[in-house]
Amino acid sequence: MLRRSLFLLATCALATTASAESWVPAWFAPPIGYEPAIKDALGRPYDNETVRQTVRIGSDGAVIRLRLSNELGDAPVAIGGASILRLDAAGHPVDGSLRKLMFAGQPGAILPAHAPMLTDPLPLAVKAGETLAVSIHYAGPATVAAHAQMVDIAGPGDFTDRTEWPAPRRARAGGIVSAVEVESAKPVVLVAFGDSITEGAGASPGKGMSWPDQLARLLAKDRAGQCWAIANAGISGNRLLHDGRGPNALSRFDRDVLAVPGATHVLILEGINDIGKVSDPARQDQQVSAERIIAAYRQLLARAKARGLRVIIGTLLPYEGAAYADEAGEARRQSVNRWIRDNARLFDAVVDFDGTMQEPGQPGVMRLSDQIGDHLHPNDAGYGRMAAAALPVILAQGACRQ
Repeated sequence: MLRRSLFLLATCALATTASAESWVPAWFAPPIGYEPAIKDALGRPYDNETVRQTVRIGSDGAVIRLRLSNELGDAPVAIGGASILRLDAAGHPVDGSLRKLMFAGQPGAILPAHAPMLTDPLPLAVKAGETLAVSIHYAGPATVAAHAQMVDIAGPGDFTDRTEWPAPRRARAGGIVSAVEVESAKPVVLVAFGDSITEGAGASPGKGMSWPDQLARLLAKDRAGQCWAIANAGISGNRLLHDGRGPNALSRFDRDVLAVPGATHVLILEGINDIGKVSDPARQDQQVSAERIIAAYRQLLARAKARGLRVIIGTLLPYEGAAYADEAGEARRQSVNRWIRDNARLFDAVVDFDGTMQEPGQPGVMRLSDQIGDHLHPNDAGYGRMAAAALPVILAQGACRQ
C-alpha cells in the first residue's frame, strides 16, 4: 500500500511538472469595432481578399496559437485560409518561414458573430522582439470589427501560401488577430489597461516603444522580473464611461482583462479622455465628474479582485495645453489623482505617472522634452520614463521566485 501511495504521489508530481507551462499573451490588440471612416481607412468591408497583419512578439515560446476576434461583429466571418511567417529586421519576409495555420485540423473556419476563435497550436519557436506577419484570406464579404491598424491587402483571391505579394494595397483597417499566445513557464501576466497613452500613440511605429513594451524589456533584464508577461490592452480614444474608440472601459474589462490567459495583475491608466472638455453641444451629458470617474475605478477594482487579480493604478498624466484641456478639467484631474493617492491602500500598488511626467516648475504640463508636442501624448523618451517609474512598483510585487 505504501509503495502504491508513493507511486501515485510521484505520478501527480510528474503531471504537475508537465503542465507547468501555460498559455500567456505574447502580443495583444483588443477589438475596437468596425471603423470605415478613420484616417487612411480602407473604407469598405474585405471581399475575397487576403490581409496581412504585423505583430511584434513580447515573450519567448516554442508553441504558439492565435486568437481571432469577431466579438464586436454582428455577422459571421468566413476564413478561407491563414498563414504566418517571420519578418527580418527590415520588415521583409524570411524565406522558408511560412507556416499554415489550422482550425480544428482544417485550413479555414467560420467565426460566429460576437465570438472569438483560437487557431490550433503550432510548434514555432519565437523570441521577444521579433516580428511576425499573419495572413488571413476572407472567403467572401467580411466586415471585420477588430482593432484598426495598418495592414497590407492583396486580391482578389487567397494569397496565404505566398511569401511575396503582387502590388499589395496599404490601408488602415481591421486586423482580426487580437492576440498571439505562447506556451510559457512565465507565471505572472500583467494587463496594461488604458487609452492611447497605454497603447503607445505618438511612439515610433513598429519599434515597440509604448511604455508597456519598454517595461517588458526592463523586466526581462532584471532577474527578479523575468517571470512577467505583459498584454497591452490600450485603445487610443478609449473612455471609462462612454464609448469612444472601442467600447467603454467598464464594458470591455471582462473580455480585455479578466479573460486574458494567465492574467494575475492589471495596471489601470484611464480617465483623461473622460476628463477632457466635451465641445459638442449634443454630447454635453458625456462630460462626467471626478466622482463618476472614481466610481468607475471602484467598479474595476471590485471586478478584478473578485477574479483574484492584483490591481495597480496609475495617476493621470498632466495635460495642460492639450486640445480638450480647460481649468475645469484640470480640477477634475487633480481631484481624481488626489483620491488615488489618498486611497492607495485600496489597491495593491500605485504608479505616480503624474509626478513622473510633470514639467519642472509647471506641474500641470507634461514634460516638454518627453512629449510629441500635443501636450497629451509622450514620445519614445516619455514612454521610457513611464516604464522606468513602473518598474520598481512591479518588482515590489515580489511575484518572481528566485
